[in-house]
Amino acid sequence: MAEIKNETVFVIMSTCRQYIAKGTPRNRRLIRVDDLKDKKRILTYASKGKAQSAYTISGFYGPRDIELEAVECNLTLTTK
Repeated sequence: MAEIKNETVFVIMSTCRQYIAKGTPRNRRLIRVDDLKDKKRILTYASKGKAQSAYTISGFYGPRDIELEAVECNLTLTTK
């Protein structure tokens, strides 16, 4: 296997870690992490500030009254 990309990104998740932001920038949704049938892409951000402004300024479709935060993640892309 060859590693193509390995970088730190930020995602938007609920503080309870049950929901994650998925979709497109114009159609963003909060989806349960354990929903394996959902094939929308996970929204990633280059910095914590960009992720925070994404959920502070704009809303999401999905459950209401969920506290959100920017979570640092490691994104690794490899070939088979």
